[in-house]
Amino acid sequence: MKILRISLLLAVFAFLALPSESVDSSSAAATAGELIAAVNAIRIQNGLNPVEPDPILMAIAQNQANYIASIQSGSHYDASGGQERERAEAAGFSVAAAGGWIDECWSAARTSTPVETMIYNSWSDAVHWGIVTYPGAKFAGAGVAESNGMTYYVLDMAGEYVGSDYGGGAASTIPTTAVTAQVAPVKIATPQADGSIIHIVEIGQAPWSIAAAYDIAVDELIALNNLGKTPVIFEGQKLIIRPAYTPTPSPTATLTPRPPTRTPIPPQTPQPVATQEEKNEGAFLNVDRSTMGLVLILLCGAGLALMIIGTISRDKQPPSKKE
Repeated sequence: MKILRISLLLAVFAFLALPSESVDSSSAAATAGELIAAVNAIRIQNGLNPVEPDPILMAIAQNQANYIASIQSGSHYDASGGQERERAEAAGFSVAAAGGWIDECWSAARTSTPVETMIYNSWSDAVHWGIVTYPGAKFAGAGVAESNGMTYYVLDMAGEYVGSDYGGGAASTIPTTAVTAQVAPVKIATPQADGSIIHIVEIGQAPWSIAAAYDIAVDELIALNNLGKTPVIFEGQKLIIRPAYTPTPSPTATLTPRPPTRTPIPPQTPQPVATQEEKNEGAFLNVDRSTMGLVLILLCGAGLALMIIGTISRDKQPPSKKE
């Protein structure tokens, strides 16, 4: 019995001595500092100066990240309807003193998505990439918030205004190797019964790559899904590629009864028709031939009767005496 107690006690100590299971930090969301570090790595790769984290910009970016995570929808407007310039100046950051330029990027991605992958996927278009690699940028603020397995990122950049053409210049060029490594192929979705096509975004896909795969314009994809002028998509999002067909009402068929079968009329032999001249020849005093024949028969009969009566009368008279 004593041996059994000692064995159980040793087993408990052995279990407590086991190393605890390590937590995979790769699935955790990136921090605001890691977001700025990734942006600076891209800027250095493009020959640009890194940006300096500013405490005021960090605070307003984090507040905006918390806000869009709470509504689970990205927006450059805060709860009061203000944008990054209004938020920065209200918090005490002088945009004019920084150089007159400020702009913002936001994104949503699965929490397991690396921050570098998020940048190359969500901010690879000309506008967002132009903000990340803006030559005049000097200061930055970043915010990161999580909600329901999604991570919402906000990046505020400020500095000297050198022009708003984000799509031009070598500094706004996306490295080809990075895009090739990060952008995932797009699998074409099968049309549904109503004719619509719905694409489910996968990790590594970008709006332009999805539009190219379905052979539609990026502007059309943005309009169909109300993505705004700076589209940001995330893994698992359903995008309308083609809306459902609008059925055309079919006219109601009216059944027309068939007409009754007509009894064929036997062909009639044409009868000769007397002409007007023939009618005139057979008429006397406007009397036709049949009437004239009947009159002649009656006259002949009457004459014959008179002759017979006259003969009978002579036979009954006595002979006359001669003087």
